[in-house]
Amino acid sequence: MSDMSEMSVQEAYRVLQANCGIEAGDKVKVLRAAKTSEMGWGYGWDKKYSKHIGDIGVVDRITPNDNGFYIVFAHDNIYAPFFVLELVEKAKPELPSIVIAGSKVEFHDDHIRVCGIMVPNATLRNILERLEN
Repeated sequence: MSDMSEMSVQEAYRVLQANCGIEAGDKVKVLRAAKTSEMGWGYGWDKKYSKHIGDIGVVDRITPNDNGFYIVFAHDNIYAPFFVLELVEKAKPELPSIVIAGSKVEFHDDHIRVCGIMVPNATLRNILERLEN
């Protein structure tokens, strides 16, 4: 590709997708259905995806080439191109895990994981209150 005039629609799609500001972990809203191959999108809109128009999901990953984003909802998932999505909330940066007495502690939005056991934030608050009293 020597200049922009030789860029295919699929290549243009990939450039726009890479620069749309949406990343894995972000929350997005589905605004409308996409047409198959619209604007170089390489994946077809399945009619069952339309039930998610207006819904907010989480971008699990950016699919290779021009397939768009893989978006996860509570009980379903879809592939969608950037141009039918609205960024609702950027992903929070993950806190690095720490090791205490040889056990890995992972931090998540609503819990921590210690030795493979999930401890909800409410339980952590209860523990802290007991330690402070």
